Amino acid sequence: MEIRSLSPDLPLPDLLDDATGLIRLLPTETYDCIPPDSLQLWCYRYARYGLPTAELVAWLRERIAGRFAIEIGSGSGDLAFYLRIPGTDNKLQKRRKIQAYYHEIEQPTIRYPRFVRNLDALDAVRQYQPQVVIASWVTEWIDPNLPPPPSGGNVWGVKEDEILATGCEYILIGNRAVHGNKKIMAQPHQEFALPFLRSRANHPEQDRVWVWNGF
Repeated sequence: MEIRSLSPDLPLPDLLDDATGLIRLLPTETYDCIPPDSLQLWCYRYARYGLPTAELVAWLRERIAGRFAIEIGSGSGDLAFYLRIPGTDNKLQKRRKIQAYYHEIEQPTIRYPRFVRNLDALDAVRQYQPQVVIASWVTEWIDPNLPPPPSGGNVWGVKEDEILATGCEYILIGNRAVHGNKKIMAQPHQEFALPFLRSRANHPEQDRVWVWNGF
């Protein structure tokens, strides 16, 4: 469903912590009590894509297992905050040209918290040298000199193949309909259809977690 087709008068859930501006860490059952249209509209208004359910955070902590991890493309910082790991982002949506574009298409932009460091994904990996890299709903990089691939992407996206080449475990949270054609899907990986994934996706049943270099 197109966000613009949703009624602006839909009742919206109360998901933000007033003190931090972050999504409160909530169990999956809380999201399941919210009408899907209201949840989608809330995510649109507050520029959220993947939602940090309590169960997802617990699963990721178990997967990290005490290793040093960072998040790239942290956006509003919800996931990095609850995982207690460094959050990084190139903060693309703070750039004037990008803000003007988002304003033109009537789409709210991300509000980056101070604790999310302004670092390109590859720069963050080089600087921190993590054992585990987590990414949620990130866009892949595409070469502007080549025809656009079916997977989409943009010139500001993440060079995920170069992250994989460092040998770190790469955990991507996303949706098959949105991210399932990424170039890195051609490389060996694991796919998890976890029952506690929640997002703004039009097809939430296709929400997935993928893991590379984690066998």
